[in-house]
Amino acid sequence: MGSTNYYLIFFYSIFFFLTSCKDSKEYRIDSSFTDYLQRFENEGSARGRTFNPQANGLIIEFGNLSNGDAGLTHYETPIRIQIDKTYWDAISKTKGADWMKEDLIFHELGHGLLGRKHLNATLENGDWKSIMCGGTKVDNRSWNINYRGIRRSYYLDELFDESTPSPGFASMQLPVDTTGYAEKLFLSFDTEAKVNAGWPITEDAKHKTSIDNGRLCFQSKIDSVFMVLASTSLDVLSNFSYQLTLQYPSGNSTDQYGIIFGSVPSGSDVGTDPVEYFTVNNNQKMYMGNRTWYSFFTELTIPAIVAGSKNTLKVVKIGTMLYYFINGIYCYCSEIEVTSSGSQFGFLVPPKGTVWVDNLQISVKGSSPAIFRMQQTKQLEFSIQTTDQFKHNQVKNQ
Repeated sequence: MGSTNYYLIFFYSIFFFLTSCKDSKEYRIDSSFTDYLQRFENEGSARGRTFNPQANGLIIEFGNLSNGDAGLTHYETPIRIQIDKTYWDAISKTKGADWMKEDLIFHELGHGLLGRKHLNATLENGDWKSIMCGGTKVDNRSWNINYRGIRRSYYLDELFDESTPSPGFASMQLPVDTTGYAEKLFLSFDTEAKVNAGWPITEDAKHKTSIDNGRLCFQSKIDSVFMVLASTSLDVLSNFSYQLTLQYPSGNSTDQYGIIFGSVPSGSDVGTDPVEYFTVNNNQKMYMGNRTWYSFFTELTIPAIVAGSKNTLKVVKIGTMLYYFINGIYCYCSEIEVTSSGSQFGFLVPPKGTVWVDNLQISVKGSSPAIFRMQQTKQLEFSIQTTDQFKHNQVKNQ
């Protein structure tokens, strides 16, 4: 036997010795993930599924993942799950981090402990059908999933049982009565005289506002998002209907523009204010969310959006739910995230974009219109704020 063959035999012997000594039932969970693993076991047990990773082995650890991955499951013995540390730290700084983390860990455990593969089907309303969505993109859609509120229970049921029936929130039949609202404020912007309630018609180095063919024209000159807000006498915690007609005829087709409402105290750090947003773009995409979160809740394709033309966006708040309409068509429902009083209603303008605005209308449930018409003569306070912190992030692949 030659020396070369001797060394090869020695090498393979050592390799076999080392690999055979690997603990196939190693249980090693980073402390950041222990609570989420326990939740997974509890939710499974409530649905008749039991696990014993402590005895059977499981590894969940941080890693530096590439290719835009948030998590990665290695089908080893035991199952080893890696979570991207940079992404985990980024979402940890925002509201909603707990639900986003649970979604991520449960998705990977769905692979590792349930043997689930990616499922990229959608529900009737466009929501992802399962938190197991991921892998190869569908029509370049983001993986953002509205994993919260009334949706969480369904997504957990579906995770442990793929035959779970379609949930009620996915129906495109409007589930509530949105009639009976009385107009409280209406601005048509037909002439400057009708805007004298306090709307600033100005121009400076950052923006320009004007009245153009019976509409308000807001032109941005800078690379920041503009939040344009009117301070009203209506609390966003009450039930209301808010609608606005917007047009964004030029600019990048992926630019988001739309309506906003919430609380923005004067002089505050606008990056931390709990402003709700409902936006669209000229690719017929719709988004909704709250800017305290890492990202928008989900992305939907809405054929009712008329690219480059006028689009009337409307949101109706009833209790804790928001109902979204585009050009009179019901599109979606979701919970409001704002929990503190606020009275600002307005719109978003993309960086270096020009948006035409018309027919701003705010209504409330079951009140006399005559009472509120008198209030329209009062001066409204408007604020125009720029921000680089509006969170339109896409979540990473799982």
